[in-house]
Amino acid sequence: MALLQLLNRFNRNKIFWSILLLLLVAIVTTLTWSTELEALYGQRCSVRREVACTVNESLRVTQPPVVCPENDIPGSDRNVTIVLNVTNWEEVEEEIFQPEGLVDARRFTQEANESISGLYRDNQQEAYMLNGSSSKWVRVGNYWYLPGGHWIPADCVPRWKVAFIIPFRNRSVHLPIFLRHLIPFMKAQFLEFGIFVVEQANSLKFNKATLMNIGYLEARNFTQWDCFIFHDVDHIPLNYGNYYGCGGLPRHFMSGVDRWGYKLEYNNLFGGATGFTQKQFLSFNGFPNVYWGWGGEDDDIFERTRSVGLFRTRPRGQKGFYNVIPHHHKSASKNNNRICLLRHFRERLFTDGLNNLKYEILSVTLLPLYVNISADIRHLPWNDKWRYCGKAWKGT
Repeated sequence: MALLQLLNRFNRNKIFWSILLLLLVAIVTTLTWSTELEALYGQRCSVRREVACTVNESLRVTQPPVVCPENDIPGSDRNVTIVLNVTNWEEVEEEIFQPEGLVDARRFTQEANESISGLYRDNQQEAYMLNGSSSKWVRVGNYWYLPGGHWIPADCVPRWKVAFIIPFRNRSVHLPIFLRHLIPFMKAQFLEFGIFVVEQANSLKFNKATLMNIGYLEARNFTQWDCFIFHDVDHIPLNYGNYYGCGGLPRHFMSGVDRWGYKLEYNNLFGGATGFTQKQFLSFNGFPNVYWGWGGEDDDIFERTRSVGLFRTRPRGQKGFYNVIPHHHKSASKNNNRICLLRHFRERLFTDGLNNLKYEILSVTLLPLYVNISADIRHLPWNDKWRYCGKAWKGT
């Protein structure tokens, strides 16, 4: 009899401790989930409060948020269907938004432009997204669209917020073709992203690196991005498995280009499509401002990253293949001093870049598919500590 009472008491205690253990596991799991959610979602709510958080409010309240996939993305082994025919903005916008979303997207973009133009006029551009000046959004498929080409996944919490910086001048044929491919490509990877086209608004030789520096600084006025991808307007990725998230940076997203037989011209090539976190970008003072004309700046950027102990990653095989949109314009003139400038990059590393950048913003315009930043850039004074390389610094 005593033995039976002992066994019953043991069983009751066993049940009690089992229930207690399950409760503890549930509490720990909930705390862990909350911590992960805060890390992934918290900064997205603190910056564009009236927009990003309101957009996802129903998701956050009615069900546990689902984190967007990163590795096992459905369809990531597919190749992109390339259409390089010359097109126009109306056709591309209709394709991206579909008829049901196009009217609202255009109307909300026009309204948002009225807000941002006033802020830039009053030199308060940093308040644009912080104050939620663009408070309208449109549901387009499985994404929320915000004016100026800002896209947020609607059914999951994005792992990364990616800002695309596109240096631009006289590529009006390329840009709609490029965005026709890039936007569906990014949406297939469930990333939050925005697109910033930085246009050089003068007749001086093209300065790609300076425009990318400007794009980095101006994009930060819109929201807090996890990383920045600097992308040529004529390069189209061919495989959805070429993930444009912020892991494994700095990254050169290209392993081969069609014009070189899907190989790279040389192993240290670091142009076309490259990505950095903000911390990495600041560590090497951004991009050099002394390269006027074609060539040299990409190699300088590669040397800068190596000099501060950063190591480039790159996809292998066809995942990193790109096609180049055929050119319908005269190519930019070469920089005849690029070899000399590259040879002496180290002496300019911390004195030529973000910290000596000067420019004038002529206009910032929200368009349905991107933000257009028109900038006037001028030649910066030559530092006496730099090696003189002919007339490169004069942009002639």
